[in-house]
Amino acid sequence: MEKVIEPMTSGSIGKRMMFFALPLLLGNLFQQLYNTVDSLIVGNFLGSSALAAVSSSGSLIFMLIGFLSGISAGAGVVISQYFRAEDVPNIQRAVHTAVAFGIAAGLLMTIVGILLSPQILAWMGTPESVMPESISYLQIYFSGSLGFVLYNVFVGILQAALMIWIIRV
Repeated sequence: MEKVIEPMTSGSIGKRMMFFALPLLLGNLFQQLYNTVDSLIVGNFLGSSALAAVSSSGSLIFMLIGFLSGISAGAGVVISQYFRAEDVPNIQRAVHTAVAFGIAAGLLMTIVGILLSPQILAWMGTPESVMPESISYLQIYFSGSLGFVLYNVFVGILQAALMIWIIRV
């Protein structure tokens, strides 16, 4: 017997919207907690100048993560459509494309970010008093770009699969 799939607009809409929004909310909450803990540790153990260095690049990092989350969500939409249609070849192609893009974007971001960190911070108006520490922090952060890009890609893929599961529940 085939299971009938109800659209999100029928039944208990509040329940469906809550199940839909919960993974997104938790992902954003954990990302924000990461940044908060980072600031707390740096501020408590390394002092105010190190905290100023971390804070000077916070808006740039927030923008990059938001941009990558958006791209990953877009890839997730495509992947979820293929999941819904149970189109395995296109699921595989879409997932492989998203991962290949993540690898390429992560490597490019690492190289460009490390090389251009001083110029980026100058464009952002970082005070000279914290510039050396800010450059070090931002270069260290960019050296992990491949990891956080792939994290966002895989989250987008898993959220796509989760959304289809939620719709079917």
